[in-house]
Amino acid sequence: MLVPLIEEGWLDDPVTDQVIRRYLEKLVRAGMDTLVLGCTHYPLLSEALKKFAGPDIKLVDSAHNCALAVKKLLTRESIAAPARNLGKLQVALTDPSSSFLRVAEEALGLQVGDVQLRAVQNAGPG
Repeated sequence: MLVPLIEEGWLDDPVTDQVIRRYLEKLVRAGMDTLVLGCTHYPLLSEALKKFAGPDIKLVDSAHNCALAVKKLLTRESIAAPARNLGKLQVALTDPSSSFLRVAEEALGLQVGDVQLRAVQNAGPG
């Protein structure tokens, strides 16, 4: 339920606060001390989650930990690109979304540039 709110760019919105409250209120009251952000979208709601949960609840950003693990693996296998080789961002979406572009540019600090629209391909029965 939170991902569509994020994709619409409602990072600081009363509706998002209500959804967070609905999902987390019982857990917070029960004494939850750690919240694992298990979706790559959820770190964008860190501020809203902190505002609701308070300073005593630790947020664990799984996306950050995943990126660190990938970096470690690439380095260990000697397949990491040299730091001087800058990558470039290519964005492909299955749905035209100006909200996505706004969130990517504002919240993530990315310059998206050209966006490709692609259809979802059905691989059919396995």
